Amino acid sequence: MAPRLVRYAALAGAIWAFAVIALMGAGSAFAYGSADQPIAQVEISANCNNPSFFVCQQVGLGGVWAWAELDTAGGNTSGGTMDYTLAFCGHTGPGGGPGSAGAFGSPGTGTWIKIDDLSKAPPANEAFRFFDPSTYKGPYYVLNFMDGGPEPFMAVVPATTGHYSNPPDWPAGAQFQTQVAP
Repeated sequence: MAPRLVRYAALAGAIWAFAVIALMGAGSAFAYGSADQPIAQVEISANCNNPSFFVCQQVGLGGVWAWAELDTAGGNTSGGTMDYTLAFCGHTGPGGGPGSAGAFGSPGTGTWIKIDDLSKAPPANEAFRFFDPSTYKGPYYVLNFMDGGPEPFMAVVPATTGHYSNPPDWPAGAQFQTQVAP
């Protein structure tokens, strides 16, 4: 009888120890950049493959993918620095020939500001609006991905958590998706 009691006591002790360890491990998880006090993470994915669409005529055939973490170090929620990863690709169009397609990208740091009025954003030819302006009315983040870099790339996105896309009347071959997350 004693060996059976010892086994039950050992089993009960193991269950108790497992429960204590499991509860101790249920602490907070720290996501990327927690020390920088991030205000948001932004992801942009865009493709322009329709040579007859006015936007694709302005930017060329290709695409962009971007991710940025907007930092608020010091508690400033109206602007600051950001870490990003950015990639561009060029698509060969009709008659493109050899060497007319390719891709490049890199991680980096940039800046961001928060604005309440879209009229305060850089002009559309300098900072593309990655949302449907007819469905969202502020506030906005203006993201400067390449401060002082050789190819400036700026984006305007909603400053509200959510999923945004191009206007519904855009043709096939010209789409973008933007995700703003906490």
